[in-house]
Amino acid sequence: MRGVGPNAHIKREGWPEMKEVFIGRENLLRLIGRWAKDHRVYVPVTFDIMNHEETPDYQLVGDEIPEKLCLEGAALAHTPKSFLFYPREVVAKYPSSDSEAEVEAPPTILVGPRACDVRGIEKFDKVYWSTEHFTEEYDDPFVIEKRKNTYIVSLDCTAAKDSCFCTEVGGEPFPKGGFDVNLSPIEVGFILTVGSERGEKLMAGSDDLVSEVQPNHKEDRDRQRNSVIEAVKRQNAEYAVDVAYEKHELGEDQDAWAHVTQNCVACGACNRACPTCTCFILVDQRAKGGYERTRNWDTCLSIGYARTGGGGNSRPNLPSRLENRLRCKYEYSRDRYGLVTCTGCGRCIDVCMGLIDMREALKHVVTEKAKA
Repeated sequence: MRGVGPNAHIKREGWPEMKEVFIGRENLLRLIGRWAKDHRVYVPVTFDIMNHEETPDYQLVGDEIPEKLCLEGAALAHTPKSFLFYPREVVAKYPSSDSEAEVEAPPTILVGPRACDVRGIEKFDKVYWSTEHFTEEYDDPFVIEKRKNTYIVSLDCTAAKDSCFCTEVGGEPFPKGGFDVNLSPIEVGFILTVGSERGEKLMAGSDDLVSEVQPNHKEDRDRQRNSVIEAVKRQNAEYAVDVAYEKHELGEDQDAWAHVTQNCVACGACNRACPTCTCFILVDQRAKGGYERTRNWDTCLSIGYARTGGGGNSRPNLPSRLENRLRCKYEYSRDRYGLVTCTGCGRCIDVCMGLIDMREALKHVVTEKAKA
């Protein structure tokens, strides 16, 4: 794999020993406040939703740090891809060559991506910043400019959602790389790990806020990490198969695929919630002074996704479309990019209107045995 350039956030190999420091909660708030003077800073906060549960998600920092700042728990409701790959974005204007589409990429700091999200960004780097992170020759300036101007301040998970299964797809509930700065919550504060040159620049001038990591700090972090790993593994024991999912070939039995798709309504929520779905559709429409072309997120569960000229469709039914989606995550991406692009974040389970549990679906099509 080729090395990365000076503007890249993620170093895929040859990681140096990372610098670790301790920072207390109050000093971390001060640090975030300093960042907010020169950047758009998004932090995780809890929002009340209709069933009176509190769901963590991103909120822009204003003059003050939000009161409901939440630096514990598991993955947030939304993935970082919304900041790098807009759901809808103007990518061209025509016929006038004097009015080019502008790339919106203000300096941004995301506080809160978890390990599953960091792994998701790796997919985007390989697909849209290919000449820097992969071997192909096509780059996307819209994604790249946002990527260059977005700092990733990741967080260890301190708990597992019922839907989490990162350990079943080769992951862990804490990132080992791919971040600029990582925060590991411990009882008395946070272990702050600098993971890139950009992270070092982000931490410049903050020596007054940090101190040396003590042995008991690392013991606390390791204990916390192991506890979450065990929790994730324990709740996924019932979905285990003979070979790890990231190494498995999915089954061919069409009755099995029809069984796992019986509650699917093709809403595409799983595509939109997924941290690694990269598909889009281009739409041309009238605009002031001419026309514009927009790029919009697309969903492979839509019947029109595989439709071709003349009305042909290679995936006319739902089982074939869900099969394509899972094979894309577990087989096609592995063959093309060298990584399984399901990160086990569980969001597809959380948002599914048909209450489909992807872990059950995977187990079913792998074993090809219908459930009672």
